[in-house]
Amino acid sequence: MNKSDEEFMKKNKLQDQFTAERTNRCLELMRPEIRKLMDLSLDEKIEKSKQLIEDALSKYKRPIIGFSGGGDSECLLHMLLSIKTDVPVLYVDTRYEFDETQKFVEEIRETWNLENFVAVRAEHDAVEKFSKEFGRGTPEFTVAFNNYHKIQPMLRGIKLLNADAMLAGIRAVEHEERAKEGLISPRKNPDHDRVHPILFWTREEVLEYFKRYKLKANPLYAKGYTSLGSTLDTTPNTDPNAHERAGRGIVRETVMKKLRELGYN
Repeated sequence: MNKSDEEFMKKNKLQDQFTAERTNRCLELMRPEIRKLMDLSLDEKIEKSKQLIEDALSKYKRPIIGFSGGGDSECLLHMLLSIKTDVPVLYVDTRYEFDETQKFVEEIRETWNLENFVAVRAEHDAVEKFSKEFGRGTPEFTVAFNNYHKIQPMLRGIKLLNADAMLAGIRAVEHEERAKEGLISPRKNPDHDRVHPILFWTREEVLEYFKRYKLKANPLYAKGYTSLGSTLDTTPNTDPNAHERAGRGIVRETVMKKLRELGYN
């Protein structure tokens, strides 16, 4: 956690909101049908997730999958490829991705023979503009940056691919806002559904999946990162008692509801 995050936490009295106890808060916020799925074994979760993928492939005419280079989306992509190999893969380059992430995404694209890989990014770099307008690292800056550099390019990509659904590798125990999600989430502008096949997985189960199938992970995880985003809001998580997203920028975590209203996963 960087110094500005620490100051923001103290100022807003958020010290207790990013500990491991956060997982329990997420569990309490879950819909009953999702909470029930949390109790499945890993084998049962894999079977359930693959069934959800197959259902989506049958239900929607133009499904796509989002891939960020992080572990959750890699796990989901691996399961999808065991079922169907030509689903379009959408990657959003925020212009502030880690070099390790960029290289890893390209490695996955090549070694997994992704047949329909689409990368999108914002037309211009607006960070200096937002910094002058809002102040670097403020909630207003964070919303503006993520909307312009991540959310809007993603929505344009969905529109470009004429997708009626996007498979997304979010998990309910990651964030209080995601804890409220269902397996299918209708979205607007453009109209489409978000499908969440691993919503009921834990971080430990994703790690076990990697071990079971001998998957190569983004090298940032070996450097102490437990949740990956852009270089502007991601730091190593060095506290073993902290929640898995403690390194994702405290300010960003507090504006997640607004980001999701704008179209974020």
